[in-house]
Parts: sequence; C-alpha cells; structure tokens
Amino acid sequence: MENENGEEDERSNTCVWMLLLLEGCMTNFINNVQIEPYRRLPPFLSLYICPIRRRFRFLPSDYRSIISRSLTPIPDFHSNKDLYVYLCHHPVLIDEGRKSFSLEKRTGKKCYFLSTRDLNIVWSDAPEYWNSTSLPESRFPEVAQLKIVWWLEIWGTIKAGILSPLTSYTAYFVYKIKDGYGFYHRPSEVSVGISGVESGNVRFALLHPDDDDDDENYASALASDTEHEEPEPVDDYEDDDYEPNEVSPPTPTSNVEYEVRWLYNWRDDPGIVQADKLLPKLRDDGWFEIELGEFFIENEDDCIEMRVQEVKVGLPKHGLIVEGIEIR
Repeated sequence: MENENGEEDERSNTCVWMLLLLEGCMTNFINNVQIEPYRRLPPFLSLYICPIRRRFRFLPSDYRSIISRSLTPIPDFHSNKDLYVYLCHHPVLIDEGRKSFSLEKRTGKKCYFLSTRDLNIVWSDAPEYWNSTSLPESRFPEVAQLKIVWWLEIWGTIKAGILSPLTSYTAYFVYKIKDGYGFYHRPSEVSVGISGVESGNVRFALLHPDDDDDDENYASALASDTEHEEPEPVDDYEDDDYEPNEVSPPTPTSNVEYEVRWLYNWRDDPGIVQADKLLPKLRDDGWFEIELGEFFIENEDDCIEMRVQEVKVGLPKHGLIVEGIEIR
C-alpha cells in the first residue's frame, strides 16, 4: 500500500511541476505580447491562458493620466492591446514636449526620455555659452547646443513613483558632437543615484574618443541636411557680473597656466587609466548614447538623479549637442 501511495504522490508531484512549467512558458509567451494567436490556440491551452492573461496587465494603471498629457492627440484604438503596441513603437511627447513616454514591449515597463528643458545645465540660460535650436532628427522641439564652456555640468532628476515599481532601469545620456573640441583631454564623470545621497558609483565616459575609427563613425552619423549657425568664440567669458546658478568655472589666470592645461592628457592620470571607461554607442535614430548607470525602483518616494560632468580640468569645450537623458 505504501508503495502505491508513494507512486501516486510522485505522479501528483510530476503533474504539478508540468503545470507550473506550462504556466511559466505561457507567461513568457504572453509577456512577449504575441496576443493575436491566442484566439487560434487549442481549447485545452486556453484553460491555462485565461488566468494568466487576467494577471498580466498590458497597460500601466495610470496610462490614461499619462496620455492625457500628450502634446498631440493619441489615435483611437479598438482595444487596449492595440494601444499597448502603439505605445511600444511610438514614443509620445508629454508635458508640453518636455519629455516623451513609451512602453517596453517585452515587459510593459514605463520608459521616459527627458528633454533638455527637463534637465539642469549649468549656464544654459546664458546665450554666450549655450543656445537652444531645433533639429529635424530630434523627437523634441528643441535641443541644447554648446557654444563654449570650461565647466560642463548636466544633470536631471525623475521621481521613482512615476516609473514601474520593483523594476530595473538604465539611464542614458543622448547627444551628438559637431565640430567639437575639449572632450579628448579628460573623460567626463557620469553617475546615477538617489538625490540627496552621495553616489559612490562614479564612472568615466569618453563622449568623443580620439580614435580615428571613432571619428569616422561620428562623421558619418552627424551628417545632417540642415545648416547650423557656427558659434562664435566668446572673448568676454570672464564677466565678473555674471554668476549663473552661483557656480563659477575655473578660468585661466595666465598664458602659462592656460598652456599647461592644454597639455593635460587623461592617459597620464593613473586613476582614470586604470578605471573602466564607457564609450558611446550609435543609436538607430542617429544619435549617440552613453550609459550613465543602473538603478532599481524600490521606494516610490525616492528621486533618481542622473549626472554628466567634467569640472576638474577647466579646458574649453565646444560642439556638444544634447538631446536629453533616456530612462529605459
């Protein structure tokens, strides 16, 4: 009798494991949003799909509130599935074009792209240093174009509560460099962390590597049909009356010091040479991106801060075109 009961328990456990395996496979299938074929599946599979499908939400609970902030009207769809697929492939400009919203198709997590109007850029309100312009290849109405600065500092914040809970994210700095200089001599520092908490994970990123192959990649990707006004060098950058954001950049005090700074090379800095340096990747939309860091949404009250800066060498920098920071 014990043997029969043991065999029965073993068969029961085997059935349970098979059902769990089937449910896991179907959940993964549903998460890939291949929804139409469900209607053509055999009836016995629908017994497992229905409860799983009820647990899977195609759209975030606050999607109506988000798309109501769209800069342009959203097309009418017959089903939530159609709207879901649309938001996966068509980022929507929201908040007067300050950011864009989309969904990741595989997981359904909410993704945001902060434009320069939602970022903090030191001296961006001074036309002699930065100017706003429009580019046809940008999703946003305007981008920020660097004329000349010695102190580069760009950061943005996003509330964890508007992102998908208990979800991993990566932040990317999206940009181009056109006829640029000043980015070869020292990598920029990039970081992601909780606002108000010192982040110990600061990494180095080469926004514009000085390798010949990389230069060719930049040249091919930065080709544009539009003509941009070439910025004129600014001679009066040492204006004592102007203190944007209460931050003063390092400025050369003599020709000798200026020449010494030009001789600086990051390859002579052992702290940078030994560190892992991030390199830009060319995106499908023609822009470049640098990974700023990863983070996990655990507390919806947190505010995530993402930063790019080069404030230690004090060399003039020119030609950077910033589209924004993408969180996905």
